[in-house]
Amino acid sequence: MADVLNIATSGLLSMQKALATTGHNIANVSTEGYSRQTVTFESRVAGGGSGGFVGGGVQTSNIERSYDAFLSKELRDTSSAAKHFEVFSKMAGKLDDMLAEQEGGVATQFERLFSSIQDVSNNPSATPERQVLLG
Repeated sequence: MADVLNIATSGLLSMQKALATTGHNIANVSTEGYSRQTVTFESRVAGGGSGGFVGGGVQTSNIERSYDAFLSKELRDTSSAAKHFEVFSKMAGKLDDMLAEQEGGVATQFERLFSSIQDVSNNPSATPERQVLLG
């Protein structure tokens, strides 16, 4: 009689763990990034009796997270690429702002440099033009 009660107790305890996991799944249904969990059961081995082997009840073997590894990897890769392009876009915008400045910007400095080079090429022997270019 005690064996029957132990088998029943093992079944109730295993189902209690399964119900707790189900409750956990329901509570987190709206949580972003949450993966559903499933309980796996296995039979408990008992010793032999006069009538042969008698079952020992049930137990939970493990609780596994249900997710698609391929989709998780694709999500990580896509998020990483999106972040990369976001940073690239910000840096390109900063560079564009620097080049577009009208006064004192990089474009103005390049214009002065090319003008000095042109002056020296027009009159290579003149010292003032060379000093402006180097200075």
